Amino acid sequence: MAVTIRDNTKNGDAWNEWATLLNAAIFDADAQQNSYDDLLNGLAVVDSSDRWAEKQATFGGLGDFEYKAEGADAVDDEAVEGYSKLMEHITFTKQAIISKELRDDNQIADAKQKVINMVQAYKRSRAKYLSQALVSSVGTTTTMSFGGKTGIDISGADNLALFSAAHPLKSVNGTTQCNLFTNELGTDPSVLNALSNQMRNFKDDRGEVMGFDADTIIVPGNRPALERFAKAIIGSDGEIGSNKNDINTERGQWKLIVDYLWTPATGNPFILQSSKALKALLGTRFFNRTVLDIENDEKVESRNLVYNGFARWSCGFTNWRHVIMGGSSNAAAQTLTI
Repeated sequence: MAVTIRDNTKNGDAWNEWATLLNAAIFDADAQQNSYDDLLNGLAVVDSSDRWAEKQATFGGLGDFEYKAEGADAVDDEAVEGYSKLMEHITFTKQAIISKELRDDNQIADAKQKVINMVQAYKRSRAKYLSQALVSSVGTTTTMSFGGKTGIDISGADNLALFSAAHPLKSVNGTTQCNLFTNELGTDPSVLNALSNQMRNFKDDRGEVMGFDADTIIVPGNRPALERFAKAIIGSDGEIGSNKNDINTERGQWKLIVDYLWTPATGNPFILQSSKALKALLGTRFFNRTVLDIENDEKVESRNLVYNGFARWSCGFTNWRHVIMGGSSNAAAQTLTI
């Protein structure tokens, strides 16, 4: 990640006798890969940005090759541009206070924990922001609130929620596609195959079938039965919930992500994701505009040592075809006949 630590602009760090120890604690906490980093990287394509916002667009492929007579020119064709999405970076801050009394008492361990907690809070906040945007963009919900900021845009490039029953094709009139279903995983692994088949047959904005297979199951962190069944599907040799000798056709086909920051109050929703489509379509994007930037100073009025953290980031959905939700109780969700 690479945290930036800025010395006091007037006096440098010579006045701060704890600077070397606290800076080392910050860099160490930053270098340690944790579950928040893993979750962020599992749910999105993470990239950096040096602009105030990032605009992303999707493109349909070229049309099929066509016959050309001898000596004739090749048939001209153009890639069809799909919908575009502007993702504006938002600023978030936090500061850690190390009191004058704590410094006088030489409680260095407590001071180190405070700055380590700032790094962890930063990593946790990014993951929570992405997770909330992903699981909240359902049906007609296209905004969210986070960290005191309201009205954050979490719509997709087509101005609908990421999970919607009526995604339009830009170049094909009257055609919509659905990636929001009521079908629960329950105890029937055939639901996975049915929903994956839906994803495989999603069409691009030109109307061409894309053929991406789902390979990742994302489940909430407060649904242990759903998590356990998903693990059984992934690892069992035989057919799940049966004494038949049939093989488990889903074995080895799936990766499980438990989004422990996703804790729905009701229902048993889950998400299927194609890791190939996520990358190829840049479906879910997360941009680091300013990674954690920390400046320290002493507050004259209290003699407290202040470590101030500053960061900017954004996330958004360039495409929706990399994910499909099942088990949804949303009023707009469709029921797939299996």
